[in-house]
Amino acid sequence: MAKEFETLKGTHDYLPHEQMLREHIKDILKKNFVKYGFPAAETPIVCMLDLLTSKYSADADILDEIYQLSDQGERALGLRYDLTICLTKLISSNRGITLPFKRHEIGRVYRDGPVKLGRNREFTQCDVDAVGISSMLQEAEFMNLTHHAYKDLGLDVEILYNNRKLLYGLIIETLGQMDEESLRKCIMLVDKLDKMTKDALAKEFADLGFGADKFENLYATFSMTYDEIKDKYKDSEVELLQEGLKELDELHALTANTDANESMAFKPFLARGIDIYTSTVWEIFLKDRVVNGHEFNVSLGGGGRYDKIIGTFIDDGNEYPAIGMSFGLDVIYEVLKAKSEGESQPLVDLFIIPMDTQVPSFILAENLRKLGLKVEIEKVDRRVKKSMNYANKEGIPFVTVIGGNEIEKGQIYIKQMATGVEMIKDIDDYEGITNFIFG
Repeated sequence: MAKEFETLKGTHDYLPHEQMLREHIKDILKKNFVKYGFPAAETPIVCMLDLLTSKYSADADILDEIYQLSDQGERALGLRYDLTICLTKLISSNRGITLPFKRHEIGRVYRDGPVKLGRNREFTQCDVDAVGISSMLQEAEFMNLTHHAYKDLGLDVEILYNNRKLLYGLIIETLGQMDEESLRKCIMLVDKLDKMTKDALAKEFADLGFGADKFENLYATFSMTYDEIKDKYKDSEVELLQEGLKELDELHALTANTDANESMAFKPFLARGIDIYTSTVWEIFLKDRVVNGHEFNVSLGGGGRYDKIIGTFIDDGNEYPAIGMSFGLDVIYEVLKAKSEGESQPLVDLFIIPMDTQVPSFILAENLRKLGLKVEIEKVDRRVKKSMNYANKEGIPFVTVIGGNEIEKGQIYIKQMATGVEMIKDIDDYEGITNFIFG
């Protein structure tokens, strides 16, 4: 009895028609990345474990999700869990690299964590990062890159954004001065504001030593608009709060008359819990989170500014401001799959069935491929009816059977499978055949 091999939960096989959609997503993203000045780069999947653990504090959940392994030299290794840490290593190990440095990378990453929609054990990240740029112009470009990339994918999204300096400042202003560890714990709680009930969140803050009055003040602040926050705290003496307001004012001025403005939505409690973020942060969600009956209440991507992390690696006294984002290929794929439910793009445009006419059939196929058609030739010895059934099953839209009579007359019949309509074309009229099939 043949052994059944199980696919590990959180990993996936993708058949050709599925992978075609995934490649379509990559192509659109790459086009937009390059348009905004992010050429391609590539980094290793297998990394030194100390590199992978250097980015987070000791109690960060991600450290429990690293796939660990060793090589024959018994060195501690791991599979990368994101692409940002690999970019950091790339910059630090190429000291002569010209700054600013921009790149995009599309590659597999691995996390041994809970599996759910948008969170697999093996998944593909599509990252764009810029190193050596402090200007808010880069944030503004990311907003527009995000807007245009998702528009090109046919998705209407909202870019929820915030500023970590503003967030830190609001917490200090409403809860009082605190040490870095307490501030970090507050940030982690604030990031759960739309995932927990108000009472549950109040209890969590109480456990940290903050009374009900302070929590109510903080909670009320996070329901305000940007203009309301700006007006209420315009005289605040908390330096971080004022810096955050200034940076957001600049971002608003830059994006106000651009396409991104229609997608951007301020979210004052957005933290993107990762410790490395220092300023602007954002996440992308569908505006309508239900697609053909499927709910997608998950992030399609996100990013932020992380000005400190690369400098800690290089430690040469210089600053390496950095900002980047990731587009979630796997969840984008699931959304587009749901959106096109019942529809599929054909893997092949034309199926040629030769009847002892392999040479002219092959010549026809090659010339049509030069003009952009996806062409397949029947290579299995079977009856024409079975070949036609195969074409139907595979969803191939056009079929031609080429026998001796067709070669003698120099003409072929091309059948549109959906309608049964046949068109006569000269066998060497490659452009005419291509135009007919492309419609």
